[in-house]
Amino acid sequence: MAELANVFSWSRSRDGTFHECRRKYFYHYYGSWGGWDPTAAEDVRRLYVLKQLSSRQQWAGRVVHDAIELALHGLREGRAVPVEPFVGDVIERMRGEWRSSKAGRYRDNPRTAALFEHEYRVELRPEAWQAMREHVATCLRNFFRLPLLAEIRKTPPEHWSIEHWSKVFDFEGTQVWVAPDFGYWTPGGRLGLVDWKTGGGGGEGAGFQLGCYALYASELLGVKPELVDLYEVNLREPQVTSHRWDDERLEQVKEQLRLSIRAMKAYLADPQANVAAIADFERAEDLRICRWCNFRAVCRPELC
Repeated sequence: MAELANVFSWSRSRDGTFHECRRKYFYHYYGSWGGWDPTAAEDVRRLYVLKQLSSRQQWAGRVVHDAIELALHGLREGRAVPVEPFVGDVIERMRGEWRSSKAGRYRDNPRTAALFEHEYRVELRPEAWQAMREHVATCLRNFFRLPLLAEIRKTPPEHWSIEHWSKVFDFEGTQVWVAPDFGYWTPGGRLGLVDWKTGGGGGEGAGFQLGCYALYASELLGVKPELVDLYEVNLREPQVTSHRWDDERLEQVKEQLRLSIRAMKAYLADPQANVAAIADFERAEDLRICRWCNFRAVCRPELC
């Protein structure tokens, strides 16, 4: 079996990590590479385990996304999805994941639930975890009440795409990873792409993310931006914000993408081979960022 190569690619989360802290970016995308192998060097394995950590808010968001995907599969197959029993099952699985993380099982199996609060022994009152449970339940109940879901269900299920057609496309020689949470074709021949959100408003970053969805539709699916409806769905409120793109705005997204790729590659010791040297990636100066960083134990152990 051929050895996996660490090929440079771009994603919205990678861009966000790069701008948050260069050293964190190095650890996440270079220092931890190969750490999935139990025989990897101890320092690489450690970085890989830390890379998998999620804050309790991130964990709750992932639980909601996974549950919605499961519900949509059921609806597509014509099965009834009773809301309260469904929510109850999700909460029970959450409890199991919490116990697994608390027991530290992720250290041997990094693909299981791994919470930052458990790794760094963040003391939280029981009410904080209960709030996460209630947040997940609220988001799921709001999902089932969405008028947008009712509209989606009026369309033929064979026109739905739950995992979506693809997650990567080539942009001027760079692999770009973009994964809308849900897509469907309307009876009017328009493409709807949906982004489920479980936190507050996405702001400018959310706009760029949705613009990348429009680029995805254009580059990979051949759908013109004026035929794409982009839905930013805040499940906490709930609130659905519809966005539309045009060719001019799409060019702005492309330019922002070019700048981001150029900035990342400028830090590489060998851009062609995607080789990075840790000394070239400075640490964040704002210690407030460091305190909630997955890699705090190896980067700033004095804060542990």
